[in-house]
Amino acid sequence: MSKYDPKDLNGVMPAMITSINKDETINKEGLRQIINHLIAENVNGLYVTGSTGETFLMSPEEKKEVLDIIVEEVNGRVPVIAHVGSIGTKITTDLAKYATHAGVDALSALPPFYYNFSNEEIYNYYSDIAQSSHLPIIIYNISHANLMDIDMLKRLAAIDNIKGVKYTAATHFNFEKIKKEIGAYFKIYSGMDEMAISGLISGADGMIGSFYNLMPEMFVGIFQNMKNGNVVEAKKLQDRVNMIILYALKKSGYPFIKMGLSWMGIDSGYVRKPFSSIVNTEIEKGIKDDLKKLMSENDLSEIKFLKAL
Repeated sequence: MSKYDPKDLNGVMPAMITSINKDETINKEGLRQIINHLIAENVNGLYVTGSTGETFLMSPEEKKEVLDIIVEEVNGRVPVIAHVGSIGTKITTDLAKYATHAGVDALSALPPFYYNFSNEEIYNYYSDIAQSSHLPIIIYNISHANLMDIDMLKRLAAIDNIKGVKYTAATHFNFEKIKKEIGAYFKIYSGMDEMAISGLISGADGMIGSFYNLMPEMFVGIFQNMKNGNVVEAKKLQDRVNMIILYALKKSGYPFIKMGLSWMGIDSGYVRKPFSSIVNTEIEKGIKDDLKKLMSENDLSEIKFLKAL
């Protein structure tokens, strides 16, 4: 039984990376290091085995292995939301049952994609997940899998244990409508790292994102400043992290995050193929030089991983 009520699932929740060894096995100790690093930076929860965690490059057995390690290492210190989604209902519900038994606090699932499933098929998919576990479920609305409209979200929200949505799109104006038409109890998690402030202003209860692995202190600062009404200070932090995000996305994304963590002595590992890890020392040196230049031109002193350059 989860120790966290759905109403407690708020704040900054990194979409956690998965540490992978060079031979593509799970890096267990690296995974533990990442968990402890994030918790030490006062994040409010962990969103695991999602896209950022390279879930679609892992077998079901590997996902189970990762979930076991995470639940053990977290040991109840923060809520753990396990993403269990896949194209197939059976694969998804099997992992949902396993994650529930493993001791996670909530589930999440991307809608089935690729085959252009109908709204009825998507509804049945989420209904089946809800029947497979007693845990609260966070549905995942993302443009990569075709955004669900408000009517579809309202229909899904009527399922007893569906308690919120991870909303990864720039259409934050929908947040107020979702809250109004579904209810204040229905959680909204903004999934656009570059638009964390926009999501919070629009009514998000929390934020889930990839770059929270690399700069958790910055996003915790954004959330706390917004909570305290310090919008100007929060905007300064958002502007600074966006400089890094926009630069990183031109280079690699997930490999950049893992490389940056490694500079702080965290064994973040490699990315799985067909992603390309940054292992070329000349490329890495070029990135470091670019970041040093960015630092010299801007006040980025609060970003901890840059201090390791």
